[in-house]
Amino acid sequence: MWDIKCIAAAMCFATSNILFAVHTSRLLLRPNRTDDDEEEDKSSFELWKELNPTHIQLQWARMSEERPIMASASLLNVVAWFLMIGPLLQSAWVLSRGGRRLVGPHVLLALLAVCGGLVELLARLFYVGMMNAAQWLARDFNLDDWGGNAEGIGWRVLEMIHVVTRGMLLWIDAFESLALFGIFALLFYSVTTETALVKRELASKRSTATENSIMKDVFETSSECADPEESAFTPPQAAFEAVPERSTPSSESTGIVKPSFTKRFVYFGLFVGNIALLDFFAEVFRFLNWRVFGRLTMFTNIVMGGLLFPIWLLCLAWQLPGATVRFETAEHGARILLEKRAK
Repeated sequence: MWDIKCIAAAMCFATSNILFAVHTSRLLLRPNRTDDDEEEDKSSFELWKELNPTHIQLQWARMSEERPIMASASLLNVVAWFLMIGPLLQSAWVLSRGGRRLVGPHVLLALLAVCGGLVELLARLFYVGMMNAAQWLARDFNLDDWGGNAEGIGWRVLEMIHVVTRGMLLWIDAFESLALFGIFALLFYSVTTETALVKRELASKRSTATENSIMKDVFETSSECADPEESAFTPPQAAFEAVPERSTPSSESTGIVKPSFTKRFVYFGLFVGNIALLDFFAEVFRFLNWRVFGRLTMFTNIVMGGLLFPIWLLCLAWQLPGATVRFETAEHGARILLEKRAK
């Protein structure tokens, strides 16, 4: 059994990041290149920094052609984050054993998932709305001649507004990468500590079962050899009915379950989290060297968002239903055991 929400989120993340990569590459790599364009390509970044009106107008014309791709990628990214919130909250609940284990880290895990989804929703919707309005200005409004001044001041103003808007989205993308690293790190910490806890509980239960079984044998032997008068002090057989016969306690009777997720899964998640952390630093250091760190950000987005993160979500979709069933079964068994003891 697979978790449908994780599968849908993985498909949305992969499709969204592929569309982002296609959109960026189509803007950077123009078709029908000629020899006359080589010099312009080499100095395009300098022309952009100088707010050259002709260069800005050409860039906005290209962005207008690629607007459907950008809008689709943004909306798919929003849907992916929202679909991922549910499985992450479910994982936090299962790993915390219903809020009884490591409450603080699991609450932080849930907050990172919820905040990431909400921030992504607001940021992407704001950005899509502002881009649609900016495209409308670039298409239908007079940005060339303002008050007899034909220096293209309108295009320069529009581009500055766009740069400021992109700066807001840049820091939001950086926060999302940092939130993903926190989610992966908290999952790794929770699963590794859960494995040690399960081993200790299982060893304790085995030790208790062995001691009870030995005491039962001692009482049975003493009752056979004792006088009839002393047998009155021997505990009744009913006192040992709940004691297992030198066997390993089952999860249904003890509440012990095996680790919720495999070690390979959390180690792979930690690897993806480190790439997310690298993407965070690349996003932040863009202001130091836009070309170098911009290319690094594009590479990490494609590798993590288009490949590794969807694979991790598919692994979560495979393991989460089983972990949930084991948790609910253990909770039901523990509840029945407490009811029996109360009687």
